[in-house]
Amino acid sequence: MIEILTQDDVDKLVDALNGRIYGRSKPVISENTFKNLVAFESLLTKRQPQPEKLYGIFEGDVAICRFFGSKNGENILADIERKNTEQGMGNVRIPNTKLKLINYSICPKCGRVFSFKDLATYYENPKLDPVFEYQFRHDTRVCCSECDTYFLPGLIISNGSPENEVQFLYQMHTVEAIELFFMEKNTKVLTKNPKNIIRENGFQEIRNDIVLQDMRSKPT
Repeated sequence: MIEILTQDDVDKLVDALNGRIYGRSKPVISENTFKNLVAFESLLTKRQPQPEKLYGIFEGDVAICRFFGSKNGENILADIERKNTEQGMGNVRIPNTKLKLINYSICPKCGRVFSFKDLATYYENPKLDPVFEYQFRHDTRVCCSECDTYFLPGLIISNGSPENEVQFLYQMHTVEAIELFFMEKNTKVLTKNPKNIIRENGFQEIRNDIVLQDMRSKPT
């Protein structure tokens, strides 16, 4: 099953910027949250002089989708955005801002355009390597079904027009990157902390114990 952030999920994420923790009678304000949405917007839209190191484990050179500097980037992005709208997935809007997050994903060899749904479908059923569980968390590449070429998708942060681009990370890639970030600080979060794993009625949930502000040095 492919799980996607709903607009309600995004709304809760933005409310969390102001320190509102759900599941309590009164919102709890954290000292570590962003002071306002302007600070959060700035983090997303400010282009770093030196981009972050690519996330994921892969051998050899692999192309990464780049919007800025590409000859036909505007048309490709518009095509992806249109397909996402038609399929009802992707094109995530940040409430109370003009910000929109759009995957920028095109095969560098044959030019096939990948919608958000295409990416989600691939990451849920990747071209298998011997150790699938490890691949599921660490392999951030997509393999084009048309020409068998591997590439790394990008993510566009738009504020009416494209402002910034970072590497696209799917859900488990994001969890892995966050856990690694905190492990380097000798802190166990998300699935690394057994207390966060909640099992009820045959279902398993992971409690979110992170604060976005704590990861401001890693905008991707």
